[in-house]
Parts: sequence; C-alpha cells; structure tokens
Amino acid sequence: MGLQESVPELRLQLPAGRLLRLTNAECGVRNAESRTRMSWLEPPPDIPHSRMSHLLALALLAVDCVARAWRIQLATWTAGGRLSFSHAFRLNLYGEAASQLTPNRLGGEPARFLGLNEARLRPVTGIVAIGVEVACEWPVFLLVGAALFGYYVPDWRDAARTWLHRHRAGELVTVEIIALVVLVTVYLLQRLARAGFIRHRVRRQWRVAWAHVRRAPRWALGAGAVLTVVSIVARALILPALAWGMPGRPPFAQMFYGALALLHAPLVVPLPSGGGGLEVAFLNGFAGDFGPHQVTMLLLWRFYTAILLTGLGVYALVRSIGYRAAVEVFKIGWGKRREAQ
Repeated sequence: MGLQESVPELRLQLPAGRLLRLTNAECGVRNAESRTRMSWLEPPPDIPHSRMSHLLALALLAVDCVARAWRIQLATWTAGGRLSFSHAFRLNLYGEAASQLTPNRLGGEPARFLGLNEARLRPVTGIVAIGVEVACEWPVFLLVGAALFGYYVPDWRDAARTWLHRHRAGELVTVEIIALVVLVTVYLLQRLARAGFIRHRVRRQWRVAWAHVRRAPRWALGAGAVLTVVSIVARALILPALAWGMPGRPPFAQMFYGALALLHAPLVVPLPSGGGGLEVAFLNGFAGDFGPHQVTMLLLWRFYTAILLTGLGVYALVRSIGYRAAVEVFKIGWGKRREAQ
C-alpha cells in the first residue's frame, strides 16, 4: 500500500472489499507496534508489598500482642491475682506507647503498673506480677544478645583469644575496678535505705514483692520465658513477612537478625525509639538491601512494629486517665521538672 501511494505507475485497481481488508491489516500491525513501544516505555508492574505480606505482618503482630497478654496474665496469677484478657491487652498498649516515647523505654513499666491499678489489683500484687514478668524476660534477652553476638561476630573465639593475649593485665584491672564500683553502689544504696532516704513503705513493698518472685513456680517462669520467645520472634518476623514475594529480597537471616537487633536497640540508646538511629541503620542496609524500596520498607516496618501500637496506646491512655496525666507518664526519664515559682 505504501509503495503504491509513493509510485503512481504501480497503482493497481483493487476491489473495495480487498482494499478494506488490507487497510485493516495494516492498521492492526501499526497498533501492535505502538503497543510494543508503549510497553517498553511504561515501567514493569512491580508490587513488592502484596496483600499477603500485609496479612502476615498483621497476624504476627496479633501473635505478639496475644503472647504478651497471656504472659502478664500468667504473672498476675502467679502473684495471687486475676487479670482479664482485655485489661492485659490494654495495659500492654499503655506500656508500648510509654516505651516508645521515653528514653531507654523507661516509661513502659510505670504505664503497665498503671494498667494493673486500673484492673483493681493491689499495689503489691502489681509489683509482684511485673517482677515475675521481668524475671521471665531477662534470661531471654540474654539469649537474644548471645544469638546476635554469634551472628554478627562469627570469629569471636579467635578475637577473644587474641584480645586476652594482648590486653590481659590492663583489662583485668578494668574488670576489678568495675566490680569495686558495683559493690560500692550496693553499699551506698543499703546505707541510704537504712538512713531513711527511701521511704519505709516503699522498701517494705519491694521486699515483699521480691520474696514472692523468688517463690514463683519454676514452670510458671518457664512458661513466661516461652511466651517471651514467641513475642520476640513474632515481632522480628514482621520484616521478612513484609518482603514476602519481593524479587531480589535480602537473605532471611539478615532480615531476621537485623530486625531483632534494631527492635532492642532502644534499650541501650538513651533516646525515645532510638532517636532516629534505627532509621539511619535501616536505610544503610543493616537489615538488608531492598533497593529502590528501602524507604517504603522502612515506613511499613516502623508502622507495624512501632507506630500502630503506639498510636493505639496513646489513645487508650489519654481516654482512660486524661491528657495531663498521660503527658506526665510520657515525661518519665526526661529529667527533673522545674518547679513553678
């Protein structure tokens, strides 16, 4: 057709029906070519965060919340009290919000103690329940630290052997000084308690609480430790769940251990929620390199692991005790207030 149009001598008389068919065929070829060119211009359909990944993240977050609610219920039962699941879930929301908004997560336990008081538990029972829960948590935290150390420092045995050969005398002196400081601190605390700097009622409540913690059944402490493991693992698995189906996703171990380390970093970083250090470490690939989706993965991961429960906890706490009292809870760990003149 194009050659006939350009050279008049080659024009042929074709029937109208055949000419129409040829014209339609040429238009179809041109449309196919244009669609091919447009397909190269358009970006490929890439949806890394599918609906399944969000459902998995929500399911893991629900497992985390349920495990922590059961743990505080078990600790309360061990202390001689009773706590409903709704109260347990609510006080954990209080603790999550206060932990995220205070340095070193210092506001978490006072906020949860406030929730125990709302459940009409006696102060001593509440202190015992929190003490039992802490006794279940810290052995697991030590195991988590050992697992992270073993993952990030695989050659720790050779490094420790070299360090001992080179720095034996000086480091032993440092260890002795640290032990001496700890002993002096314990001695001064005992003297202050005897001199009346710590109120007698507070000292008596803590003595009673510690006695109950020491008498707690071993199986209850073991069950609490298992629930702690379930809670920690479920929250650390949220990042691999968000990467479900993503092409070229990082290795599972890097995502899991990276998320595990970043989630517990606020315990040692003296700023609320890590003070932005978690975000910087994530963007630098500490928990994996997600390519162009790095920022998106950070926002989704922080939403499911921090923002969602913190928002619910702030709302529940303000609705329960009022705005001013909630602000006082969130000020824990920020230093002394200036008294009004």
